[in-house]
Amino acid sequence: MPTRTHHILLLEDEQGLREVLDLTLAQQGFRCTAVAGLKEARAALETGGYDGVLSDLRLKDGSGIELLTWMKERGLALPVVIMTAYATTETTVQALNLGAVDFITKPFRNEDLIATLKGLLAEAEAPTAEGEPELVGELVGVGQTMRKIQALVGKVARADSTVLLTGESGTGKEVVARLIHRYSDRGNGPFIAVNCGALPENLLESELFGFEKGAFTGATATKRGLFEEAEGGILFLDEIGEMPLPLQVKLLRALQERKVRRLGSAEERPVDARVITATNKQLRERAEQGAFREDLYYRLNILHIELPSLRERSEDLGVLADHFIRRACERLGKAPMPLHPDALAALQAYRWPGNVRELENLVRRLAALYPQEELSQEVIEAELRTAGAPAPAVALDSLPADLSIGQAVEHFLQRYFASFGAELPPPGLYQRILAEVEYPLVLASMTATRGNQIRAAELLGVNRNTLRKKIRELGVNVYRASKHN
Repeated sequence: MPTRTHHILLLEDEQGLREVLDLTLAQQGFRCTAVAGLKEARAALETGGYDGVLSDLRLKDGSGIELLTWMKERGLALPVVIMTAYATTETTVQALNLGAVDFITKPFRNEDLIATLKGLLAEAEAPTAEGEPELVGELVGVGQTMRKIQALVGKVARADSTVLLTGESGTGKEVVARLIHRYSDRGNGPFIAVNCGALPENLLESELFGFEKGAFTGATATKRGLFEEAEGGILFLDEIGEMPLPLQVKLLRALQERKVRRLGSAEERPVDARVITATNKQLRERAEQGAFREDLYYRLNILHIELPSLRERSEDLGVLADHFIRRACERLGKAPMPLHPDALAALQAYRWPGNVRELENLVRRLAALYPQEELSQEVIEAELRTAGAPAPAVALDSLPADLSIGQAVEHFLQRYFASFGAELPPPGLYQRILAEVEYPLVLASMTATRGNQIRAAELLGVNRNTLRKKIRELGVNVYRASKHN
């Protein structure tokens, strides 16, 4: 029995079923108000006092989608369960995006319905300790903004449609993509990630769709494309806004037909891979300007999650910093370093152009460079001044072509020192430079070898296990040409 008498609004236009459900809910200790149409449901909800809504999808005077839209416009945040015998991917996605928390398919068992309602209402009432961070994978947060994202990830994972993730760089788009994979029915399948902006058009095409032996110079063996490699799982296309227009046509066809054709082949092969895309650009504006195909944009945007910047979720800054400090210190085998309240204030005053990724990288440096037990305001401000310092006024293509790597670095650092004027950078520069160069070095090596970890490790002159460890520690967005690498 519910811990208290929950008041449920039941919306069902079929009289016989409405009466049966009304009686069933009453027998299970619920208070039920049963209505037959959309107009009555709106009037009832305007009076308030309801704990949840149970609504049919198709009604004689409207639909459950219309009710959800009306509720969303008025800010009525109630658990809504949709009953339907006609669910499609589109209606499911639409309802979930509008705030429905679950679907139940007709015909259903009454005990299943009751269990669903009790579970959702108990979850809605579950107390959360003040300030206790919620961790869904790496989505850490205590504020309402991140809690809504966490809930949305769970809903989106259940719908087997394309997903578009948008947000500034460093907000955690790949983290969300991996969570959708983990919580979806495809969780046991592969997760294949590729950065569409990191490869030239011809190479990206052959990697996505594969090629036959002899299709072009250098094609010495047949190769499956990433769509085929992701069979039964998820293909994550990062920086989709950078995909060249000719390739967008082929991607759209692959999504619509669920078939791909390898380069050099006349045969189309069926594929079963869910596609998740991500971009830090305003993709709709690019579509309107002709820089991105409008039909592809709408095909990718069936489900959409907008990741907020760190500036928009400042209430999470403290728990995020604590989370990253604990993790960084664990890796170094040292006790966590608490933040002084003034140090937290310094973090909150910073704009965080690199978002969560920048915060995590800052914490890694702090954990490696500073042995003290508590992180002070002075330490934080010194590091943030370095992060916010103007970049050296030198472009790589302005350097002489015959410079060695060491000479190029020396040239670059001279400009870096000059950017501080008469002052000097904060102390700890040696370790800081070494820590800063690791990420781009590992990323560049993985990109150059098209995700082949064996070749990348040889290129760097390190053991493959060392490279794997660095990839995990640095959070490198690994381009994987094959799940067999």
